[in-house]
Amino acid sequence: MTDVRLRTGGIVLAGGLSSRMGRCKALLEIAGSSALDQVLSSMRQAHVEDLVVVSGFHRKEIEKEATGGGVRTVFNDRFEEGMLSSVKTGVRALSDDLEAFFLLPVDIPLVRPATLREMKKSFSSNLGLEAVFPAFLGQRGHPPLIRGDLIPGILRWEGPMGLRGFLEQHEASSLTLDTPDEGTVMEMDTFEEYQELRSLAIRRNVPTERECLAFWEILSTPQEVREHSRVVGEVAVRLANLVRDTDHVDPELLKAAALLHDMARTLGHHADVAADMLELWGFAETADLVRYHMELPEDEPLLSGRSLLYLADKLTSGNRVVDLRQRRKLIEKRFSSDPDALAAALVRLQRARTIANSFEKASGTKLEATLAYRN
Repeated sequence: MTDVRLRTGGIVLAGGLSSRMGRCKALLEIAGSSALDQVLSSMRQAHVEDLVVVSGFHRKEIEKEATGGGVRTVFNDRFEEGMLSSVKTGVRALSDDLEAFFLLPVDIPLVRPATLREMKKSFSSNLGLEAVFPAFLGQRGHPPLIRGDLIPGILRWEGPMGLRGFLEQHEASSLTLDTPDEGTVMEMDTFEEYQELRSLAIRRNVPTERECLAFWEILSTPQEVREHSRVVGEVAVRLANLVRDTDHVDPELLKAAALLHDMARTLGHHADVAADMLELWGFAETADLVRYHMELPEDEPLLSGRSLLYLADKLTSGNRVVDLRQRRKLIEKRFSSDPDALAAALVRLQRARTIANSFEKASGTKLEATLAYRN
């Protein structure tokens, strides 16, 4: 079975009272669209074929929003009994030929399409699985992907803890998939949580610091590489802030790329491996910076994000900031017995010097003075 052939459904649970929020959570605005639209968009991008929205207390508003987007709705007339009643209403409405289905509350609206796609791949490649759960930094999140033939058991279930209690009966045949997706564990029960979600949504193309940590954990990035990357990030942001008026470089994006540029350092062709992984998870701009942190294109602008990351990396040895003269001495010592490697390293160092000269001219600041804040 392959991911392409896996026929999946998606149930969006939107039947609650939203009592703690005080208004219909499904219709709250997030990055220019409703929370419900955010969920449905992610499902569609992950090629989830059969989508069903379960309404309840806010029936009219939710059904209007869902049907306007071309999605089927079903009303849970027992919504006051809790989420399990909406789960049962939703699974009854699914098509009979589904192999698996996602189950996602509408108040967890920022799950990445890549997370859903990777869950489908894991489900397809592991025979006998009954459920796949996403996890972020060791915490299980939403949505579960559940095998279709568990639906009769769900409909019969009257045990404790609702659906969670039912799925615990199938733990031995379940898989937890580690992801760098903070959206899997962020919900909005309160106005404060809603505000946090809105802040995350408008910068969803850049990994958060916690998502950077998750990438490190998934790739088992060594501690010394993490420390090196943090210093590279500090230097890169410092450079970017000093030339911000001259060139349009996003310091937040640059910092994320610096944190992740060496995340696959223990693997061959680590820059490409890291960049490919970032692209897979929807971080294309970060991937672009990471891919070129070792070798810049010949025509790369001297004050681009790529160039500043390249320079910051050359100015960092281990977890220590060095100037380019010190860097040359380190290179000469390291490659003293390999003339070809030494020559190539010195060419890269000269490229860094050219970028540094351009930085000094644009910022009106000597590079040594810029680095002094850490020494």
